[in-house]
Amino acid sequence: MKQIKHILYFVAVVMASSCEIDNYDQPNAELYGTFIDEGTNEPLAQDIINGTVIELIEQGWVEDQTNVTQTLVCKGDGSYQNSQIFSGEYLVRAVRGNFHDIPPIESMEIKGRTELNFLVTPYLRIIDPVIEKVGTTVTATFRIEQTSTQNVSRIGLYVHPNPNVGNPMTLTSRVESNINRVTDPSETFSLSIDLDANSSTLLQGNQYYFRIGALSSAASAKYNYSPAVRFTI
Repeated sequence: MKQIKHILYFVAVVMASSCEIDNYDQPNAELYGTFIDEGTNEPLAQDIINGTVIELIEQGWVEDQTNVTQTLVCKGDGSYQNSQIFSGEYLVRAVRGNFHDIPPIESMEIKGRTELNFLVTPYLRIIDPVIEKVGTTVTATFRIEQTSTQNVSRIGLYVHPNPNVGNPMTLTSRVESNINRVTDPSETFSLSIDLDANSSTLLQGNQYYFRIGALSSAASAKYNYSPAVRFTI
């Protein structure tokens, strides 16, 4: 009989503990903003695959906390947003970007709706881009502005049904060219995709996005892009 009483007591304790109210605070803050080219004051287009990431480390939650990092992934248009953040002081840093390194923000208060825009300098700028479809050929012409003495490693014309088209998100019908030199800002580059020759991947009657990309040879550089243009094949 005593054994039964002990079992019933144990069950009652377990049930009581499981019914405790979860009184932890919910995320109550939002961080949003845009990566902006400080030279043009325009949003800086990004890759959504292996593109720019914002890292947040909350300060003061645990002494000398360094290993709990929240990440915010940047969108293709250069913007970002996360509404599931706890109010507090954070170390904020942008990493894996297609722009020259910027210093981290050592301490920033995030409370309510907090806007944080990053003014950055891209490795390269695509100048005067023109992407045209003439007959069965899509041709891109453009110039390149370098923001450092690093070589231009590669240029490309990328194509995909998704508007976030770029080097990591492209069909095999893309065209690329290795440059591996410093370019003159007055030099015009031209890249073309023959639609007939790529009819197995670029299906007639479908819509595709085309975008110019250029890659610097700087360590850890990512592609810089022109705006995407949509055509019906």
